[in-house]
Amino acid sequence: MGFLKLKRNISYNALARDIHVFSAMLVMLLMLFFAISGFFLNHPDLSDGDTASTSITIESPSWLNQRPDWAENYAYNGLNLMLWLDNTHDIRGVDYEFEWDDYDQLLIVTLQSPGSHTLIEFFSQEQRIEIHQSPFGLLDTLNNIHRSKHTTTLWRYVSDASAIVMIIFCLSGLWLALINKKTRRASSHWLIAGSSLFLLVLYLMH
Repeated sequence: MGFLKLKRNISYNALARDIHVFSAMLVMLLMLFFAISGFFLNHPDLSDGDTASTSITIESPSWLNQRPDWAENYAYNGLNLMLWLDNTHDIRGVDYEFEWDDYDQLLIVTLQSPGSHTLIEFFSQEQRIEIHQSPFGLLDTLNNIHRSKHTTTLWRYVSDASAIVMIIFCLSGLWLALINKKTRRASSHWLIAGSSLFLLVLYLMH
């Protein structure tokens, strides 16, 4: 019985070791990304700074000018305008908002993505479109991705999945540290010290 129990423990430990190693390999790049971008999030003074904005004016397509009832259908027409700009001018975003100014007969479309902010103004009476684009620097873009700000649903799924794998990585590492008699005492001390420091910082913030 003792031999079988020892053999079972060895197999569990080997499984935990494999889980720890392969989970680390699976999300290594993501862990580095979140660590590095998290550092820059805490230091906004290291930002890329303001980038050059661009503004262009283009003639609106005839099919858009002929659309009736803008006040009632501005959101639907705005979606078609977005598709046209995507196909013809490579202008796109992840999150968008529509606003209709009845006084000026003006459609305002706001596009947001991790790397840029775009404001589109369609003047229905003048049949022209003004596009104002403000790209972000690399660090600001990475920070927005870190926070899942204006990111796609696919990225949110990847972020959630990576969080689960990171938890598995941490727990399997804890298991391996505590079952090793040579490192158990030191590992326990470091665990208590790190946890105490974290809880103390949380307490001092309130």
